[in-house]
Amino acid sequence: MISVLLLGANGQLGTDVQEVLSNSTHYQVQAVSRNELDMELTSEVSSYLNKQNFDVLINCTSYHKTDECEDNPLKTYLINSVSVAELAKFCYANDKLLFHISTDYVFSGRSNVFYTEEDATRPVNVYGISKAAGEQAIEAYHDRFFILRVSSLFGKAGASGKGGNFVETMIRLAREGKPLKVVSDQYMSPTHTLDIAKAIKSFLDKDVREYGIYHCSGDGSCSWYEFTIEIFRQLNLNVNLTAVSSSEFVTKAKRPANSVLSNEKISKIHQMPLWPDALREYLTRKEYL
Repeated sequence: MISVLLLGANGQLGTDVQEVLSNSTHYQVQAVSRNELDMELTSEVSSYLNKQNFDVLINCTSYHKTDECEDNPLKTYLINSVSVAELAKFCYANDKLLFHISTDYVFSGRSNVFYTEEDATRPVNVYGISKAAGEQAIEAYHDRFFILRVSSLFGKAGASGKGGNFVETMIRLAREGKPLKVVSDQYMSPTHTLDIAKAIKSFLDKDVREYGIYHCSGDGSCSWYEFTIEIFRQLNLNVNLTAVSSSEFVTKAKRPANSVLSNEKISKIHQMPLWPDALREYLTRKEYL
């Protein structure tokens, strides 16, 4: 049996990782919440890990409130970069396999094609910069790791501190009968957190040794407006929906115009579903369908 230490277990992704691995007799999962390990307290990371018995560390923690990160750069770097370096150092010194969740926001968004793992990272906001630094720390301090870059998450548990997720927000606003305006010039790959959890299990089940960075997102691409149209189409909701430019929505943090990820590399190990299919599975799990 493989012992897994799961950090950020109560979050949107962590909840699904815990469920998927716990359903298998091959894995024993120790779920760790922020109350047990606060990644902002970087000096406590190594001492906490030293008291645990595990084979694999899965880090689902992140300070991901993109606009708040602009106002709290120190907190952002402590959680997303400095503590991640501590994880990598510990795992290297103790020969532990490390899974770390990163983001499509490590890219600038200036590309017109899907981003691959070989493309240079050029983040445009504090959150993206901190996540890129976290990736670099792992690559500098460890040699047995998988960094999974994910995009535009939606999961059954909802995003902590964000009041659910984009899908839930759109459904709630639609049911309130409000006219909606959604950005149509920012493109990404919507991703069901359950599918990331399944991918992690595939890596473990297959004992993959080709370590490094993998993109792990819903297959395909869309704008936030197109994503919203598909949500309402699958739910058969008639909503007053208008496409608008991102210039009409001023946010503190700049967002990449295109952060679509290519799944070609990960597909040799695990096939990520098309994002509309993933959305349907999510809506079914949430009993909307």
